[in-house]
Amino acid sequence: MKKPLVSFNVKNTVIKNCNLYSDKNGVKHIRIQARPNKWPENDCPFCHKSCPVYDKHSSKSTIWRGLDWGGILVEVKYQTHRIICPEHGVSVAEVPWAYPSSRFTKYFDLTVAWFASYLPRSTTSYFMRVDWETIGRCVNRTLHDLEPERSRILDGLVNIGIDETIYKKGHKYITVIVNHDTNTVVWASEDHGKSVLEKFYKQLTPEQLSSIKVVTGDGARWITDCVNEYTPNCARCVDSFHVVEWAMAALDEVRKDIWHDAYIEYKQVKKDNPRGKGRPKKDDPEFAIVKAAKAHVSPQSPAYVPYVVAEI
Repeated sequence: MKKPLVSFNVKNTVIKNCNLYSDKNGVKHIRIQARPNKWPENDCPFCHKSCPVYDKHSSKSTIWRGLDWGGILVEVKYQTHRIICPEHGVSVAEVPWAYPSSRFTKYFDLTVAWFASYLPRSTTSYFMRVDWETIGRCVNRTLHDLEPERSRILDGLVNIGIDETIYKKGHKYITVIVNHDTNTVVWASEDHGKSVLEKFYKQLTPEQLSSIKVVTGDGARWITDCVNEYTPNCARCVDSFHVVEWAMAALDEVRKDIWHDAYIEYKQVKKDNPRGKGRPKKDDPEFAIVKAAKAHVSPQSPAYVPYVVAEI
């Protein structure tokens, strides 16, 4: 179905017509044919200055995906052309509805970035019907609009947490610093160690350093060294997550030792009280001793460790 519309301007955009169709999977699409206004159609996508035309419009149209409309996929279609900028060289002319090198509209990228700041990436990917890795690219494109003055996020830090996490199957690390008062990430960098954490402290002003009162983290020496060097007057604490983790790990080791001892005792009791032929009697004292020892290593026992049997 093709329905021509009266041309009108929406943020330097002229809507020409639209087409409603269904793809081979039965998904409905609305494809909107649009173009920029005449006066900004040769702008550079990076510095937004009007530049000379480098070549004519492409013979193949470019498709941008927009936000869904009631479950219907929205697309914007336009035949782009290139311009030559004295500062940025040859590039595709700016279109007002999309970021440079993006195949999504600005509102789509911004919506994805907003969802990604509150939801897991897998949930955002499923809801927006995009690839898992696309989420990160959408966030990168909208970063300047969402946080135009990112240095201000480091102002007024009082209680911060420092930790490293593993990604890409444990082969790479990323150091993350959070603001405990706002529960937000304020800084992150690839790798871990003192040299990485020093990058964070060195970019802080004396006022920003003096405002930090509490630093939490695990027991890593490189965190303690940086805290003592750059913020010697703040309190260095071990965060509750690692305290609980270490306590549970220690408790698990005690549980394993108890089970090991109980299992060895059960094997010895079973050896000292061999079972005869036939079914034992209920009042058989030897059978009662073996049964009591077995109860300590059974799956119902709190110290049960099923995977340790093969090690003994």
